[in-house]
Amino acid sequence: MKVDMKSLVKANPDWFLYQLKKVKAFSVLSDAELLKISEQMRSFDFKAGTTLVNQGESANLFFIVREGSVEVSVKKFFFREKRVAVLESGDYFGESVLVSDSKRTATVTALTDTTCFVLLKPSFKSVLNQNALFKANMKVVFARRKTQLNNA
Repeated sequence: MKVDMKSLVKANPDWFLYQLKKVKAFSVLSDAELLKISEQMRSFDFKAGTTLVNQGESANLFFIVREGSVEVSVKKFFFREKRVAVLESGDYFGESVLVSDSKRTATVTALTDTTCFVLLKPSFKSVLNQNALFKANMKVVFARRKTQLNNA
């Protein structure tokens, strides 16, 4: 199910800003920047067991888990998959390919019925290029997650 984000934000902007500020990546953004991003987001529901992203595929989406939980896993040695993390409400994924323009570095699967806010690459890149602190924050996150995946 797709949700009209503009209506959601307009109905209760304070609640929505509060929710976005809980996302560590967005904590450095101003209210105006957050509202601009929120208007460009979409909300999608995923059933348990649904693969949201596949390791190795091209990507143009950034996800924030609104409700539910997802598993992040990586393929090692062709067929062996290893769980790297479980992400829950307020966690996010997909920043790596948006920061580095590489392919997906992991597979993400819904463990439970999950709702995610989704932001397209151009919108994400726009904020990244307009806010130096946000860009620096994303580079730190990218480096940390890259190390985590390599050590898996």
